[in-house]
Amino acid sequence: MRLTHLNALRALDATLRHGSFTEAALELGITPAAVGQRVRSLELYLGKDVFIRSSTGIEPTSDARNVASHLTEGFAKVAVALDALAQTKSEDALRVTLPESFAENWLAPSLSGFNHQNPEVDLHLDASNRDVDLMAEEFDLAIRYGATSGHHFEERVLFGDYVVPVCSPEFAKQYVLNPELRSLEGVPLVHVTNRTGDPGWVGFEKWGETFNFDLAHLSHGVRFSKTGSGLQAAIAGQGLVLCGVVEAFHAFRSGSLILPFGTRLKSETRYQYRLVWLQSRASSAALNKFVRWMEARAAEFRDELSRL
Repeated sequence: MRLTHLNALRALDATLRHGSFTEAALELGITPAAVGQRVRSLELYLGKDVFIRSSTGIEPTSDARNVASHLTEGFAKVAVALDALAQTKSEDALRVTLPESFAENWLAPSLSGFNHQNPEVDLHLDASNRDVDLMAEEFDLAIRYGATSGHHFEERVLFGDYVVPVCSPEFAKQYVLNPELRSLEGVPLVHVTNRTGDPGWVGFEKWGETFNFDLAHLSHGVRFSKTGSGLQAAIAGQGLVLCGVVEAFHAFRSGSLILPFGTRLKSETRYQYRLVWLQSRASSAALNKFVRWMEARAAEFRDELSRL
């Protein structure tokens, strides 16, 4: 027996059942674009289309319709097999997938608290920023920044975010940054690219337009592809960086970063950070402990954020 392109077949199965990439994405916990890419990779492998695409949507070919029931039955049997195997897995093992920036800048500084309270939990964190299909891969839990994942998943909303400009205290003094300033001419800027699909996330240009800054001086500066690099540059006094409050919060607490324009010039995001896991997969003791700890830590964070 030869099996290939399992993730692509999973995307095909979900799309056939729901009739759209968008609805399939909600079930799989990935983006519609990622669903489309997986289906396209399958079409390239097969050498033919499985959907007819038009301006009004997609329509499965007759070949795709003929295999729809086989795919659904097959994946149902695979899920049963995985659940049976999971019964023998250690109750103390927990595999979590999460965004790299969240792991480095929010979770890691707090994680010793969980380890101290739950030394028996064997925690594995995958902070690789890849789209993980929780139905096809052996992860128990995902921490995601995005919209709701759909009806096949259990979710716990942790918190939303705000985009804010931050810098070191010394940098703010050197460039005389204050809440009344409305021009960043001559102020070194640090841009973070390749961010998120959140329609509410803004860069310097949109942020500056919202708060009536001089638009002629918002595009200069250094560009990093990783948030952590941008934050480190700001902490080192190299520039003003636009980032999420969640990512910068521990640096605020330590005093290495400040909000030079105060707390009013913030742009609220639309997405939220969420804990996500499959409804059909039995939750382990380790998962329940981690969820409770994350919910408690999130409540503390929201309280601290409101005081800030």
